[in-house]
Amino acid sequence: MNIMNTQGHITAAFATLSCLGWITMFVAKKTGRLWLGNCFGIVYHIALAPVVQALPAPEFVKMAGYFWIFGDALIDVASINGMSEDNVWALRMGVHVPACIWIIGASLGMTALPLGLGVVLGVLLALHAIAGPKIPDAKFKLFIFVLPCMAAWLGLIAINA
Repeated sequence: MNIMNTQGHITAAFATLSCLGWITMFVAKKTGRLWLGNCFGIVYHIALAPVVQALPAPEFVKMAGYFWIFGDALIDVASINGMSEDNVWALRMGVHVPACIWIIGASLGMTALPLGLGVVLGVLLALHAIAGPKIPDAKFKLFIFVLPCMAAWLGLIAINA
């Protein structure tokens, strides 16, 4: 097995782990297990570090990806340690801006389906981060589009790695 295949397998494994952490995070939070959901949020975000590194993107795009995943992991830990959910939510919306930059920027080097899905996901995350306070039931509306889109996008990364 050459190093390119090994790197692809590692990227696929971490994208899959991140996707599983992502889905489990939402399931735990939606069933009232905030602490467990935040723990899986940490897994989901930290597992993305090798994916950020592996996907072809300009350095500033990768930096945005790292800022997002480590910022969101920090927010998960702050929530575990008792930060109010209003503050957690406001900070999370803030780190979704660099998330958008990474998702869209990394998607630009992909084939048509993950490219289109990544651009839609990034744009919707950006709009939600900025307009969220004006949207009734914003958390639920974020859940409706982000859960399937992010899961599909990470799945496509895993399949194509």
